[in-house]
Amino acid sequence: MSTSAVTSPKRKYDILIWGATSFTGERLVEYLAANAPGDTRIAIGGRNQTKLEGVRARLSAKHPSVSSAIEAMDIVIGDSADAARMHEIAAQTRVVASTVGPYALYGTNLIRACVDEMTDYCDITGEVPWVKQMHCELNDQAVNSNVHIASLCGFDCIPADLGCMMLAEHAREHFKEPLLHVKGSIVGIRGGVSGGTLATMSSQISTEAKGVLSSQIATHKPSTSNSKQFKKRGIIHYDKTLQRWQTYWLMSSVNSATANWAGSVLGYGPDFEYEESMSTRSLVHAVAIALGLFYGLILMMFSVTRRALYALKIIPKPGEGPSESFTQRGFFSLHMEASTDNHTFYGKVAGSSDPGYGETIKYLGESALCLAFDRDESFRPGVYPPSVIMGNALLRRLRNKNCVFRVSDEPIPAIESSKKHV
Repeated sequence: MSTSAVTSPKRKYDILIWGATSFTGERLVEYLAANAPGDTRIAIGGRNQTKLEGVRARLSAKHPSVSSAIEAMDIVIGDSADAARMHEIAAQTRVVASTVGPYALYGTNLIRACVDEMTDYCDITGEVPWVKQMHCELNDQAVNSNVHIASLCGFDCIPADLGCMMLAEHAREHFKEPLLHVKGSIVGIRGGVSGGTLATMSSQISTEAKGVLSSQIATHKPSTSNSKQFKKRGIIHYDKTLQRWQTYWLMSSVNSATANWAGSVLGYGPDFEYEESMSTRSLVHAVAIALGLFYGLILMMFSVTRRALYALKIIPKPGEGPSESFTQRGFFSLHMEASTDNHTFYGKVAGSSDPGYGETIKYLGESALCLAFDRDESFRPGVYPPSVIMGNALLRRLRNKNCVFRVSDEPIPAIESSKKHV
């Protein structure tokens, strides 16, 4: 087994981008080439040498200002199914940033290798059951070896995860009270989706069988929080603070599970609870969105209907995704209403590019840089969400990249929250 990933002089790379030929992976190469310190040693990895060489050549020509950094990236070849090769690869780098999903199918050997080789790791999965499985299997070993395995570092679930951490710290510092409840509302969003993301979603729905669809929609239950203000909310409800009808948000179960897990580990407050929904224009609009999501998930469950959706170009195939111009026009805004025993206050998390790609790449890239260069005694080893592992170090990085994370004692109007530029 290798020596410490932080202190070993034998590590050839600072960061390995695993899955660099994927839609998301290629954009991560661009991001790190432009944003990593000039002496950062970066490698790109995957199964296909020719495709990886193509990514490097294409991006070098596209970005002449950082072409030397891209051309300097070594290529590392391996197959996620080859456990021995994953160990050889993990031993070469201080940090792995993985974009290879579905992670339950392609990520397990790599995470095991990272823990064994004392290599830090981050990814953008939203597959909470798989992350919990990795936690149960590997957390004790990771803690004992001082290894940091940070999953859920994309749009799932950085806004909710770091947003709740920010609010919990505000409650402790300003009110001297524990945080009991946070209600998140997506009040503005524009973004696309890649075929890889949809493939991950369909795999998760299929493999987790009975429960996933119900956990995504049907089991959205009213809050059990101690705060009376937040009780008895259904899938569709009216929010008095925002003065808007709310409906089911596709990522709510993933974000809620992650924020609640982090809240339990970090001790936000007794029975802390995060729940999330989406603001709509009217009651009719809320019902239409809920029904559309329900039937969309039904169609994604079956291979026959998925193939039909691909053929009709209703959804992108794996490897396809939104254009660069569309990504730049994207945005999102998350309004957060928090409560302690005696106070209600508010938060806002927002981004000014496509949440699934522009912001996700920023989140993953800064997570990798944070693990590579910011590690200190405040970092918590183990297999956890990003707030637990990197905490304020990552929050500072994201704020420095113009990601909005702010707290207010007064309600933040929905119309302000939905602007692209804030």
